[in-house]
Amino acid sequence: MRDCILIVEDDRATREALRGLLRDAGYEVMAAEDGATALGAMDSAMRTPDLVLLDLNMPHLDGKGFLDCLRARPESTRTPVIIVTGVSRPNVPERGNTVRVVHKPFDANALLDVIRLLIAQQHARSRYN
Repeated sequence: MRDCILIVEDDRATREALRGLLRDAGYEVMAAEDGATALGAMDSAMRTPDLVLLDLNMPHLDGKGFLDCLRARPESTRTPVIIVTGVSRPNVPERGNTVRVVHKPFDANALLDVIRLLIAQQHARSRYN
């Protein structure tokens, strides 16, 4: 089964650019325009993504609210999250091994490198737990 990445981004152009980049890199992709829709997509797919690309400023359920809901799910407490934001100094709700920040505009190759690293770390943790 291919690794699955969930994109949570309200800007359609950015969401579609990320979707194309990730599909071309061989990932399965789920995408949503806000946090509430993303949680519904996870429930519908009955799958926890291997990684989440998350915008902070969105309508309905914003990035911080989505991250709180994601972390409340036992199966998602350690799911890697990359916050992709245009905010120069975002108030990131959680730091550490599972949350990284990438600023817009982003370098596609650098973003893919971070994604590969975090997914590899996630798989290594899963093997030893």
